[in-house]
Amino acid sequence: MEKDKVIIVGSKEIVSAVSKNLETTDFSIIASTASANDALGKINSLFPHLVITDYNLSDMSGFDFAKLAESLHICPLIILSNQMQSEYIDDLKNNILDIFCVLKPINNIILNHTAYLAVKLAKTIHEYENTITDLKQQLENRKLIEKAKGILMKKFALSENDAYIEMRKKAMNAAKPIEQIAKNIIEIFKN
Repeated sequence: MEKDKVIIVGSKEIVSAVSKNLETTDFSIIASTASANDALGKINSLFPHLVITDYNLSDMSGFDFAKLAESLHICPLIILSNQMQSEYIDDLKNNILDIFCVLKPINNIILNHTAYLAVKLAKTIHEYENTITDLKQQLENRKLIEKAKGILMKKFALSENDAYIEMRKKAMNAAKPIEQIAKNIIEIFKN
């Protein structure tokens, strides 16, 4: 089974602690950095499954970094924070599904459990988004076919079944999808 790719953002101590906690699990650490700006570039180029970041970064707060990283829509984030910092993160989490907070000091079980759930949730959401996109496309294709059938029925006094058979024949003969034939029919008779 392929391991999920992780980028860690924080000081050397944070990187070391997180690496040690994740090294026995199903995660592979593909990059680490202390800079939020550097991390954004790595996220864009390496497409990790998860980013784990400290709240205290060298060039911006973990809160600001999380907002920027989340806007990329690539992967979930876990922010490591103290109790007071977590209150700011709670405001951010109200509107975003893929930002999680783990309190320091780092607890191995909690970090691993949160990492696993964050990646699993992100993958599930991605699957649902793909399904929704596919269903929308199927619906649009169906609408095109129905509109083209209506045009053929009206222009050539065909039954609904005969209009569909005629479109299917044209699609097979032209080696094109029936949706393309439907678009062509609509374009030809758009007056």
